[in-house]
Amino acid sequence: MPLETTPYLAGLTSTLSGPVGIAFSLTLLGALTMGSLRRFSRAAIADRSKPMTASDLPRELLIPVVRNDPDFVAHSAVANRVSDLFARCDWTQLSREISVWERRLDATPGGTRHHDIAVETCLLPLQTCLDEAARGSLDDLEEADEMIAGYVARHTDAPGDPVHAVLAACAHMLVADNCRAEFWPDSERKRAWRHMAQHYLKAEAILAPFDPVAQMSPLLASAFYELALGMPDAGARLKPAFEDWIDLDPSNPAIYAVHMPQSFGDGPINLKSFNEEARRAEARTSETLGQGGFALCVLPSLAYCPELREHIDADRLSAALLDLARLSGTQADVNWAAATLIKERELASGARRDTYRDAFDSLVRRHLGVIYPRLWHISLDNIRAQLADTFERTGDPKITENPEFPVYSASAA
Repeated sequence: MPLETTPYLAGLTSTLSGPVGIAFSLTLLGALTMGSLRRFSRAAIADRSKPMTASDLPRELLIPVVRNDPDFVAHSAVANRVSDLFARCDWTQLSREISVWERRLDATPGGTRHHDIAVETCLLPLQTCLDEAARGSLDDLEEADEMIAGYVARHTDAPGDPVHAVLAACAHMLVADNCRAEFWPDSERKRAWRHMAQHYLKAEAILAPFDPVAQMSPLLASAFYELALGMPDAGARLKPAFEDWIDLDPSNPAIYAVHMPQSFGDGPINLKSFNEEARRAEARTSETLGQGGFALCVLPSLAYCPELREHIDADRLSAALLDLARLSGTQADVNWAAATLIKERELASGARRDTYRDAFDSLVRRHLGVIYPRLWHISLDNIRAQLADTFERTGDPKITENPEFPVYSASAA
């Protein structure tokens, strides 16, 4: 049988030689190519239909980005609750809830105390009135003076209530602060100074019966500190007022943010005194935030006095920021600490720069679970670039995969 096919194959070979053979070859090649393209297209479509998993994305893109972060949400919730009680004139309940927040030191994830938000919210109508007032004559503050009467009346109705005492005293001090001479034309400045002094004296009379430490009240302590700032003998009052306030709430970053710039005064910086204050701050938080108190004290000082930066122990500051991230329990603090380490790294050089970089790497790999862009001083793209650099240098952190919901795990590999 095979011999019978020989003439056929010989004829076919003869026929496919020359131009006919070339045409046939091109046709066959086209058919084969189109078949390959169809198979490739089907494979690509099938590939795209597969669910994307964590392994398909760079690690820095797996960390969720939260625009409306919990700190902002918590702040709004407290302000809304206080506004509602204030609008309904439910003064007893208002005082009760603020007192509970104060006693428990309730705070937003970013550390802002609920009782501070409450006082600010209660004074907002007066603040708005002052913001909208003209500055031609002291008579322009007449409406604000009338509004103070409402806060004082509530204090008079409950003279032993520290919350309403604080609100009345702070209302006086808010107007007093707006009576500073620089806000007024020359013809009104003497009168403005007198008006300011009168309001501070009235605030002092309201606060005098209260002892912040005896009542364990950071609110009272903060009011006494504010009063000290406005009094002629502020130098003698300020340090004791600060000590009471910080002892009652040692992990409150707002206290250091207010006090550290005041502690420098107008003269040269006393490094010995500054370092002693930083050590005391660290000791105050040893049982709650580890070395975190060091950062709470030092960072507002650097913002006010950048020349201090070269005198700061980079290892100690890095350890303090890592403790804040590790022990605070909130991703807001983790984000803030990470952003701070990047900022300090940008401003450092040599071994100090490497120290801040290594601390950032450790913080990101161990603690960063979400990104709150609001808490960083750089863009989201830059944040991700910093994270990518960390992962490239140190290796990827662990990823816990779920077929439906890939989840980023902040634990180290």
